[in-house]
Amino acid sequence: MHIKNQSARLLFAGASALTLAASPALAKAQEQAGPEDAEEADGQLPTIIVSATRRANNVQDVPIAVTAISAQVLDRAGVADITTLDAVVPSFNLNASGTTTGGITLRIRGIGTTGNNAGLESAVGVYLDGVYLSRPGVALGDLLDIERVEVLRGPQGTLFGRNTSAGALDIRTRKPELDRVDGFANATYGNFDLVNLQAGINLPLVTDKIGLRLAGAVRDRDGYITGPTGVQSNSIERLVLRGQVLFDFGSAGDLRIIGDYTEGDDSCCHAIWVRDGTSVNFPAFGLPADGGAPNVGDTALDGRRSNDGQFDTPFETWGISAEYNVDTPLGALTYVGSYRDFEFRTSLETDYTQLRLFTAGASDQARALGGQNFEPRNNPTRIKTTTHELRLQGDAFEGRLDWLIGGYYSWERISQQLSLTLLDQFQAGVSGGLLGAVPLQPNPLFLTAGGVDATGDFAINRYDQTGDSFSIFTHNVVAITDNLDFTIGLRYVEETKGGSYTQLDGEHDACLGTLGAGAGNFLGVAGVGLNCFVFAAPSLGRLGQINPALAANPLAQALLPREFDQTFKDDELVYTLNATYRPTDAITLYGSFTHGFKSGGFNLDASAAVGGRDPRFGSEKVDAYEIGLKADLFDRRARVNVALFDQHLSGFQVLDFTGIQFTTFNVDKARSTGFEIESEAQVSDHLSANLAVTYTDARYPNDCAELDPTAPGFLPNVATLCGASLTNAPDWTIVFGGAYERPVSDRLDVFLTGNARYESARRTSTLPTEVLRPDLPLPGDIQEANIRVNLRAGINIDNGRWALEIWGNNIFDERIRNGTFTVPLRGALGNRARASFISDPATYGVTVRTRF
Repeated sequence: MHIKNQSARLLFAGASALTLAASPALAKAQEQAGPEDAEEADGQLPTIIVSATRRANNVQDVPIAVTAISAQVLDRAGVADITTLDAVVPSFNLNASGTTTGGITLRIRGIGTTGNNAGLESAVGVYLDGVYLSRPGVALGDLLDIERVEVLRGPQGTLFGRNTSAGALDIRTRKPELDRVDGFANATYGNFDLVNLQAGINLPLVTDKIGLRLAGAVRDRDGYITGPTGVQSNSIERLVLRGQVLFDFGSAGDLRIIGDYTEGDDSCCHAIWVRDGTSVNFPAFGLPADGGAPNVGDTALDGRRSNDGQFDTPFETWGISAEYNVDTPLGALTYVGSYRDFEFRTSLETDYTQLRLFTAGASDQARALGGQNFEPRNNPTRIKTTTHELRLQGDAFEGRLDWLIGGYYSWERISQQLSLTLLDQFQAGVSGGLLGAVPLQPNPLFLTAGGVDATGDFAINRYDQTGDSFSIFTHNVVAITDNLDFTIGLRYVEETKGGSYTQLDGEHDACLGTLGAGAGNFLGVAGVGLNCFVFAAPSLGRLGQINPALAANPLAQALLPREFDQTFKDDELVYTLNATYRPTDAITLYGSFTHGFKSGGFNLDASAAVGGRDPRFGSEKVDAYEIGLKADLFDRRARVNVALFDQHLSGFQVLDFTGIQFTTFNVDKARSTGFEIESEAQVSDHLSANLAVTYTDARYPNDCAELDPTAPGFLPNVATLCGASLTNAPDWTIVFGGAYERPVSDRLDVFLTGNARYESARRTSTLPTEVLRPDLPLPGDIQEANIRVNLRAGINIDNGRWALEIWGNNIFDERIRNGTFTVPLRGALGNRARASFISDPATYGVTVRTRF
């Protein structure tokens, strides 16, 4: 059944979710915070213990907007990894552009940093068992053997270290238990030939002294987007392993050591063209009539058809961490240390068309058409990180002061190699795609190159970055009265990074021919800019070695990539002030101001220093105001949390792909204002329900940049953003659902759950219009309002010893676009070809579970 009418769909979803239902309420089945939870009276919502303040607290007492989701809630909402976490958290959004390994963007309250550049760090910090993961791709593995996930909204830099100007995602796995043997196993089969197997076991090696916990998962799924050659994209192939040991040394403390390993080969991500940008007679250029884009528009979107070739993005990540806790005469001492190694490789036989324009990495096309010096390599990126954190926490003045002090250090090394090879249809395809109106057919670029063929021209570029971050911090809660607390937190941060770009090898015959033939005697700048395509062009330094006279050419100076080796340094005092009032045990009121910070760095891209530009971008800062209410109602059978927020960002970091190159810049001002309501209720002994509403006005103010084009540092990209909403930031997001569960015999329970996420219309592009042309909006930008509905039904036997579930996610098969961009080298001003990445279509399957 496919319901077209949006109102009917919303009504159906609401009825389904609230009467059948799902969600973060799940009364009897909660398990929200693990073994510390106190027992609840029948019909009451559970006490949820979180670590959002680096202390164990009831989530209702924590003066922070935080959502805690248990493993069972995640399972029943169909959340297998962080890419679908937005199904249960309305203020959270995630999308992938290009690849999931390097192009994931996390957003909270509409604020996030676009990925697809190794030099950019996320505005939403991701933490795994207290360890900072420096890139979202590191957290790509399945949510295996999870205790809970905490989503902290708003800047969290005082306690969560690095790069949390929008918020933090804190993932907590289950600890080993020291006194019992238990385990679990799950098996899932679904459409697109999904196979997902998970298993784990807990073993007390020495009762009450040493515990071991092992878990593993395998997930494999075919792709759901198909290219013209039959190649599929958006497939999943992952293996996740985790082992941990917990030592209890008695009065000498406890030590938890965790090792994990994940490998995968997700083929992601094909893009679907929402429009073509040309009306060119391609056969006149010796090309197919469709210009290599047979799949365009609604038919491509409905049929999930792309114009792409093979995508290979294998990845591997592993890490080890240790957490040591001990009570000392001075207070509770905690040390958390880690080492992580993340490597992914990309090989893309695509330029988003079926034409043979260019290819990246060790593809078959690169092997066949690379020059004599070209050694095909699989474009590796490797990120190694080490972190150390030491905290000491205690109380004074008869418990009136709860104090915490600490220090943090991290080191990171990024090594990336990217190669790009021009293919035999590059000059003809670009001539048709961009210069079709120029009366120089069949091949203007071939003519501007002085008759030199670009086939096989290539460049191998290398990018390196090292980073050190050091900080000291304190977080103190002062009890002014029994009902009134005042919190002050301070963190001093120092960031130092060294970034460089060098060109390892290349052949550039067409570029040299263009410069040597009068620097593009027919088309001037266009001839050089295109035959010297920046990702395959010689660097200015390399050209100086090859031909110093050509390197002195003004067009070469203006358009060719420049190597760099520079340093970035910054420091900041991050702080938070909070007042909390509890008129009763069931109500918490709070107000806070937080100053946050996210480090700047380097645009690790060949185009970063073109024309002498500075490859560095500045740090991002945020001033956030928030007031909130948390209330347990009706003898804790209902819960309502409300937060109002206003976040002012300066130096907001933006990455934009122009269709020719990646540009990174800071926007003077951005702002996110709105409110959040989270509610849940135990309606009856068997029925629970939840409703969460987020309103966000996330935008670039009209005065977001200096608009005088003659002003120093004027950036036309920034000026174009002023007055627009932030990317992928809908005004309204609603998550609602419920759960019905009841016994039918002494051994058998049945349940029905469902949840739905509604989003209002939102922008999906980085820029809303052509640069400095507000009268020319970029086509395909707006994703209309939509709703995704997930349903699940099952039976539990012997108190959950066995379970059988049937489920469906996005059951109405909504086609939801989460990122739109300009197709490279296709269409000119006001006539761009545009393509979008899309979310998962309808998926369904069956799951069998056992516990022992």
